[in-house]
Amino acid sequence: MRTTRPILFLDFDDVICLNQPYGGYDVLNAFSQASRDGTPINAKDALWPRLFNKRATQYLQQVNEEFAPNYVLSTSWRWFFERDQLAQTLELAGLSFVAQNLHQDWTTPQISRDAQRAVEIRRWLSNHPESANAWVALDDELSGTGFSTWPWDKQNFVVLCQEGVGLQDPEYQCLREAFALRIGSQDRSR
Repeated sequence: MRTTRPILFLDFDDVICLNQPYGGYDVLNAFSQASRDGTPINAKDALWPRLFNKRATQYLQQVNEEFAPNYVLSTSWRWFFERDQLAQTLELAGLSFVAQNLHQDWTTPQISRDAQRAVEIRRWLSNHPESANAWVALDDELSGTGFSTWPWDKQNFVVLCQEGVGLQDPEYQCLREAFALRIGSQDRSR
């Protein structure tokens, strides 16, 4: 039996959001327009069902069903949105399971806009030693360049998606393997 729910550090761009035809700026514009108009976000807007790549979200949902992780957002979107806006975005775009399972400390530290993702994740983990052996990171190749300096045994838990392609079957299989290794190591440590 697992003692700690696994953590999935989740990036958006080039993982689940391919910016085709919509991306983070479109979401930002939707929130800004609603604020200017004094109206709620339009749940029927064409943006929401096309924001995240359908295949990538299906793979993410399968991982969620199999491993039930808590999510920590490591996306650059956290610089532009509050937690409630990101949760609403996830809900409207079909990823309510992510919104409902955000970790209490739901985002990696915002060190600087040019900080490497690996540094932010390492900092988050240092603040949460209970998750030191219960995490997996899902990122893209560009944002994830800093992971190459990590020890090999930690790199096994980092899955990088190809830019412009996102989470597809090869990355999904690697993600499942990484979670299975984490769960297996927790079971052996009991």
